[in-house]
Formats: sequence, structure tokens, C-alpha cells
Amino acid sequence: MIINKKKFKDKIYFDENIFMYLENNDLCKRVIDNGESIFVIPTAKVKHLAAKTVDVKFKQEVELSRNWHWIWSKFYFNKKHLGLFWAVKEGIFRFFLSIIKFLFYAIIQSKNKKNIYFSRVSGFYNALLGKPSWYRPNLDD
Repeated sequence: MIINKKKFKDKIYFDENIFMYLENNDLCKRVIDNGESIFVIPTAKVKHLAAKTVDVKFKQEVELSRNWHWIWSKFYFNKKHLGLFWAVKEGIFRFFLSIIKFLFYAIIQSKNKKNIYFSRVSGFYNALLGKPSWYRPNLDD
């Protein structure tokens, strides 16, 4: 992406409130909103290794973090660009579905799945309350 820095009003490229997920979407939307262009190179290739730098013993912690931040970032992005009503409208179904799944997995005693859906519920709830993106995985040995 090539940006004319003089035309970019706030001089802040990435929103520091977004820890993970949708930071590129947010940047692109703000570039377009500032009248700039985004160029796509259709032959460019990126190989995403998906958490390959994280030790396998932290797989569950990383999964919890991913689920928390995905929901939180979607709400934050929608609220920032489309308003609170739209953010709630877009996320409320998944929020209640995650509560139901959390309860189901708690009843059948599936700890990993229960924790994943709790992370989703927590991410949405924290975003709804306007709390910052605070969740970080516990990667201590």
C-alpha cells in the first residue's frame, strides 16, 4: 500500500486500540475515507503460517486469544465505522449462540470447548461495555 502521508489526516496508520484482527480492514477503510487509493497486486502471494511460531503446548491459550480478539475486534470495527446499533445488531446473535454453546459444553464437561465459547462471550461483552482490548494469552511455562 502506498500512502501519501501529507494527505492522511491523523497520521496514525494502525488503530492502536486493535490488538488483533481487522487492523488491515480499518486501515484500508480510513485510507479510502481520506480520498486515497489502495492498489492490489493480483499476482502477489502471501503464505500465512497460522501460529507456527508458538510452541504447541500453548495451542489452547492461543485459541482462546484468537476467539476473544476476533469477536472484540469485529464489534469495535463495526462500532467505529457504522455505529453502536450496527455493532450490536451484527454481533448479538453470535453472542447468544456462544452463551448457549458455553452452557452446553459446561454440562457435557468439555473444558476446551467451554473455554473457547466463554472467550467469545467475554470478548463481545467487553467490547459492548467499551473496554479496551485487554485479553492476552498466558504463555508462561
